[in-house]
Order: sequence, then C-alpha cells, then structure tokens
Amino acid sequence: MILSPNKRLVSLLLGMLLSMAAFSQEPVEVERSVNKVILEGKVYYIHVVKPGQTLFSISKAYHISPREIAIENPGVVSGIQIGQALKIPVEPNITEEIDTSDKEMEPDERNTHKVMAGETFYSISRQYGITELALREANSQVRPEALKPGQRLIIPQAVKEEPGKGQEPAYNEEGFAYHKVKKRETLYSIARFYGVDVEDIKTANPELGWGGPQTGQVIRIPQFLEMQAPETTVDSVITDGGPETYFYEELMASHDNRRRTYRIAYFVPFDFQKSEPLDSLLKSVESVSRRNRIIERFRMEQKIPQSVQFLEFFQGSLLALDSMRQTGMKLDVRFYDTRKSIDHTLLLLENPDMEKMDLIFGPFYAFNLELVAEFAKREKIPIVTPFFNEMVYAWDNPYLFQLSPSLETGYREVAKLVAAKHNYNIVYVREDDSLDMEQHILLQEMIYDGFDDYRPEEPVIFKELVLTLEHTDEIIHSLSKDRKNLVIVPTGNEALASRVVSSLYYRLKDFDIEMIGTSNWTEFSSIDYRYYHELSLMFYNPFWMDYLDPKVDDFLRRFRDHYYAEPRAMTRKGINYGVTGYDMTLYFVNALKVYGPRFILSLDDYHPELVLDSYHFSRVSPSGGYENSRISFYQFHPDMSIRRLEVPELPRRNYFFQPMDDGRQKYLHYDPDR
Repeated sequence: MILSPNKRLVSLLLGMLLSMAAFSQEPVEVERSVNKVILEGKVYYIHVVKPGQTLFSISKAYHISPREIAIENPGVVSGIQIGQALKIPVEPNITEEIDTSDKEMEPDERNTHKVMAGETFYSISRQYGITELALREANSQVRPEALKPGQRLIIPQAVKEEPGKGQEPAYNEEGFAYHKVKKRETLYSIARFYGVDVEDIKTANPELGWGGPQTGQVIRIPQFLEMQAPETTVDSVITDGGPETYFYEELMASHDNRRRTYRIAYFVPFDFQKSEPLDSLLKSVESVSRRNRIIERFRMEQKIPQSVQFLEFFQGSLLALDSMRQTGMKLDVRFYDTRKSIDHTLLLLENPDMEKMDLIFGPFYAFNLELVAEFAKREKIPIVTPFFNEMVYAWDNPYLFQLSPSLETGYREVAKLVAAKHNYNIVYVREDDSLDMEQHILLQEMIYDGFDDYRPEEPVIFKELVLTLEHTDEIIHSLSKDRKNLVIVPTGNEALASRVVSSLYYRLKDFDIEMIGTSNWTEFSSIDYRYYHELSLMFYNPFWMDYLDPKVDDFLRRFRDHYYAEPRAMTRKGINYGVTGYDMTLYFVNALKVYGPRFILSLDDYHPELVLDSYHFSRVSPSGGYENSRISFYQFHPDMSIRRLEVPELPRRNYFFQPMDDGRQKYLHYDPDR
C-alpha cells in the first residue's frame, strides 16, 4: 500500500513508540464494535474508547496493527482519549466476481453471425454486447469496409455465470453483502441484480445522496430472499444467432389520425435549489482527487448554475413547440422536473398519464435514463436522449433515439481524416498514466486500417508519444522538418492540451504543423485561440454553431425577442443547450405531424431544415434503436476563420484474381490483398 507523505511521516514516528507501548502496558479486554460506516468507498468500524483501553489492546481486538489504526487516526500520536471515536479499517468480504454490467467475452467460446444488409462491425458488436475491437480481433481476416450480406462472422461468447458459481454474494451477520462498484454499473442495475429495491440500497448507504455510486466505491447490499432475473421486455426473439430484427409491426398496421392531439413529455432536471456551501460539500471528504472534482463542479455551478443550463434547453424547446402550434398542430406538452433523483423519476413513471405519451424527451443523466428508457421500451414510446452518447441503452431498445454520436462513431471519422494524411509525419500524443488505453487502442486500430485502405507506396510514419505535463516540450523531438507534421492529441485534459499547443506554437517557424483535437477544445479557456488558428487545428462537433450562418442568426434573433437574452450555456463538449432543445423538438414533433407515430419507418425520407446540421439516424442493431451518426469537422485557419472541413471517404479496395497451380489443376485465386 502506498502511503501519502503525511501518512508516511506518521508511520515512521510511530514505529518505535507503538512497539514500546505494546510492552509497557498490559492489554485490556476490548469488545469489538458492530457499528460500521463507509467513508470514501472504504469500510470502517467506529470504536469508542473506554477507560483502561490502549491502542495496543484495541488493535489486538480488531486483529490489525497499531500502526494501521494510527494511519487512519493521526491524532493518536499524542495518545488516545476516553470517549474518542476511532476509525478501524475493515476488509469486508467483497465478492469481486459480481459485476452487474456487461461481461467480457471468452475468445475460445464462439458462435457465428450471418451479416444482414446494412449491418456494420459496430452494429453487430452491440447486438452481442461486446466491443467492436473484440469482434474485429476475432475476425481479423475480414475487412470492415468489405463486409457483405451473407458473410459469417465469429462472435466471442459471453461467459454466463450462474449465481452460486463464483457470484454468490457473501452476507455477514448483519445481513449485508459488500459490493464493489464496477465501471458502467448504476444503482438501478445493482439493485436489479440483487433483487432488492433501489430505496433499500440507498437506506443502507445514506452517503450516496441523490446520485449514483462511483466506480470503485464499496456499498452495502441488504439481504434478499431470492435472486430475481431482470425482467425481459424485448419483443424480438432471442436465438442462438443473436436477437432477431424488430420490425415495428404495430406501426406498420397503424392508421392513426394525424390531426389528433399529441402528448409529449419532457424529463428535465431543473432542480431549482440553493447551492450547498463548499465547506459543507467537502466535509469528511479526505480523497484529494475527489475534493478537487467537488471544487471544480462547485465553481462551474457558481459560474453558470445547472438549473440555468436546463432552463435554456427548456426555452429553446418552447420556441420549437410554438412554431409547431402555429402550423395548426395540437399538442399536450408536460414538463417534469426529475430533481436529479432516481426515486422521484420512479414516482413520475407511476403516473397513469405517462403510458399515453406519444414522445418522451430526456432525461439527461444515465441513472435516470436507464429507468425511463426501459419504461419507454415496454410501452413502445419513442424516447430521445440529447447528450448521452454511450450505446449501452440503445443497442437493444428499438424506441430509443440518441442525438449525440458515440465515441466509436467519432473515432471512425477521425481515422478517415488521419488516413487521408498518410504522407505526413504523424505524431499521436497521449498521457503517461492514461485511464483510457482501450479508447486509444481502438482509435489507433481504426487509423491503421485506414492506412491499409490507401495502400501507400512509402511507409507511413506514425509515432506514439507518451507525455507528462512536466515534459511536453519533448514533443519537438518527434517532429520532422522534411514533411508536414500532423499532431493528434485525443484528450479532454485542458492542462495537457494547453502545454502541447504552447510547445508547438513557438516552433512554427521551424516546422509545418497541423493538429487534431477533440470536440471540447473549443470550450477550453486557458488556450489563446490564435494558437489554434496558427496550428490549423481540426476538430469534430456534430452541433457546432457557425455564428455567420443566417439560420443561426435568425434563431438567435427569435430567442432574444422572446427571452431578452441569448442561449449561452454549453456542455463540456461545446453543445449549446438552447439550440439543441429547439432542433431536437422541431425534428421529432414535426415528424409526428408529417408521419404520425409511423415516423420511425420514414427516417430515410425525412430531412427537415434545422438551425444546425440535420440529423442522420442509423439503426445500431436489428433489435435496437437509433444513433445520430452525422459528424462534421471544422478547421481553424490563419486568416482567423473557422471553416467546415470535408473528410474524404476511404478509397475502395481493388480485388484481383491471381493464377494458381496446386499441382493437380490450375485455377484463379481471389486475392483481396493485392
């Protein structure tokens, strides 16, 4: 265990003192406490010191060393006091194997999938709950762009462990099991796995508050009577070959009256509450990283309260609804405040009117989206999520529309752009202790595949550079004076981006440099935009606002006329709340007006004019929902302009027949790699 500097000092000072105390005092009988708390994801006994008890006798009762107690309670260096509450670390019996999120795949257990028209590696991977990278590794002989209907792909099979085979929760004498939260797990998924109510878990873990648990956090699970399997609500049939296509039969037979009143629900976390003081938020928070996150969120909230951000989304939505009402459309619109609460969201879904809705917008947070999306799937109500961009809920919900393109979709377009510059000196920059290695591997693999498609005559120069904040100047050694340099920095870390940009800017006289950043770089406040222009920075953003566009200017004028202000609130990825609320509402409500509930079947023919680029929805799997796959690239230019950048499509591969002779007969061999 690595100790902090303060804890190391305490440990060294106590080394001799504690051993002396052990021999100078006779141990006193100590009764172990049964009271436990969870602080910063770690479990502790709370022991109240009684007369005659010593640090040594307490440590002996709890079967740990005096040094461990002293590390958690630095004040004991000067002695313990009667009535003092000590934190005694506990190693709970945590069943590490239990993971309520998707399991990893075992490559040696496989079946096959027959490719259907329109399917991609990405959509197929989502059908089976695996990563696209895993699917591609299992089918390394198949080129993604050469995927054709009728082909068979090897599908790594999921390991399906039955409860009791490495997954049986271990309950203590108090009736609690301890669960360590895994990545992508939510309070709802954990409760569903253990067969208990969300409220039961929150009662057992009051420190959770309104939000969901954090990855790595240890939480108590109250004992349940029997394991409950998740309720299956998918209408399509699950077979050995994966889920079958959902065809929306109820919509095909629908002859709905389009002139009727349409019911629309918005789930918006307005949560109009006075901010809690920073001192109160930091109380009892010992982790430095967590304290920094809390301070950062608090400062952002003070700058632009989240309630203001969602209010602008609400105002943009109202503008669109007003436009639709002026066309004669009859609307019954309900705005529900989720209060950032799982419990309150569940309460809203119990309202009988919810089952009558024709369209649902929101909610905004993953722990609420999971609940509402499952409800919408069961009731067959189209649901639109504006900012959530992971495919975990869309791949098996045919009624879910995801406005923000997924990370993989963005990476695929970035890879096209990089591959088109294969004759550059390409430098890929990442952080030294990056937690996103899987994402870096995925992006690099896509880039390599793009290089193969161009089949360049000369070797491609591709360098991966691992940098720390203290040594960003080392990037200069990876640049070339003989050819153009393309520096890719796929990070949301403003500190790293700022250092790299500064290092490159001051060497522009010596090198010809272009850069690729991520969508949130335009929101960085510590970088001078002149650097972006001089370095010809390229970035992608599906919701970029060009203030010189007449459509944007017209929208801002109408917004000002109604609300006497402009929509300024932005997400960290540079998405404007007000414009998104307007475009999203106009797109889907107008679709109801034109097609009725059958609009899901008519998306290929539906192209309304929006303030920003129109959406392009692609179905993520035969039994799943839709993702907006439209990605637009922009580039800063030295003349201080920002212009749209057209990304060339990857070249089509040439295929040849090669004469072969196996000694018995001559034949033509189909060779796709020539």
